[in-house]
Amino acid sequence: MTVQVEVAPAPAARSPWAAATFAQRSRRRRLLLAVLIAFLALSVPFGFPTGREVVIGWVLVVLWAACAGQWRVWARAVVHDWLPFLVVLFLYDLVRGLANELAARLFTLPALANGKPGPNGLDHAHIVEPLHGDEHLFGVVPTVWLQDRFYDAAHVHWYDVVAVPIYFSHFLVSLAIAIVLWAVSYQLFRRYVWTLVTLTLATVTTYALYPAAPPWMASLNGYLPPGVDRVVPHTLVAVGGHTVNSAVERGATYANAVAAMPSLHGAVPMMLLLFFWPLVGRRLRGCLVAYVVVMTLTLVYGGEHYVTDVLAGWLYAAGAVAVVAIVGPSRATAVDEKMLTQTRSPQS
Repeated sequence: MTVQVEVAPAPAARSPWAAATFAQRSRRRRLLLAVLIAFLALSVPFGFPTGREVVIGWVLVVLWAACAGQWRVWARAVVHDWLPFLVVLFLYDLVRGLANELAARLFTLPALANGKPGPNGLDHAHIVEPLHGDEHLFGVVPTVWLQDRFYDAAHVHWYDVVAVPIYFSHFLVSLAIAIVLWAVSYQLFRRYVWTLVTLTLATVTTYALYPAAPPWMASLNGYLPPGVDRVVPHTLVAVGGHTVNSAVERGATYANAVAAMPSLHGAVPMMLLLFFWPLVGRRLRGCLVAYVVVMTLTLVYGGEHYVTDVLAGWLYAAGAVAVVAIVGPSRATAVDEKMLTQTRSPQS
């Protein structure tokens, strides 16, 4: 007689959010509300956080609240689920800041004024290649064409103000989506994080080997007509008052102006579109496309990137999604993907 023994499949890994008890969920709601109130209370006098270390600090606080304030659970979640992602983000900022110095040692590149005071006022970078790339594609440099027709340094338009949150959404959207996936679709979260990590590592490596000047710097050094401005910082200074002005000045001091090719600002929206396209319905697909379009317009009109930079970012995004899909963590389970596909409309 043959005895068949059925072995139950191993339970799918779950995040602390999904594994919380009723009491923990109740406490979690109170803590998340408290974190939201604290965030708003601090953002009013000190401004919206944009520094990577500040944003990551807030992410860690949100994760602590999402773990219902359980320090041991939070520590395990951060180390097991988030540490690789956070380490790569810090590495990105470190290498991005050193890219100009490294390239100056490895290559002979023109010295370019970057608008910073003192000994940090020069960068070494490629400047004509991306500029000529836009000219070959369009016959003109789109940044110059757009600013000639729509930008006025003496007057802040409504679309200048709209460009500010679009530009700074780059620092929050990818992290916010990671938190949501960690909570509701744990397996998909792992694939998402490794896709974002792959994209970030690829871009920062390129910054170190190929520093490139953005349009506003080309104008500052005479390679483009004078007056090409950085619309987002200018708008912040014009409407933000003393606190915002100080924050913009501090950000300009520490930012690496020649980490422009490829545009990570442009790459992340395209990565989101390619990653989620098979998993969501028509409405969310429309939102993903819209995010790519408005971010591209913001970057090009705002003087931060050439179209060539953005197109290169799109290629990097496609490569990251493809690489992780082939050799990265296993695909999300059917249950995980069903959580997203429930948003599809019957016609999609």
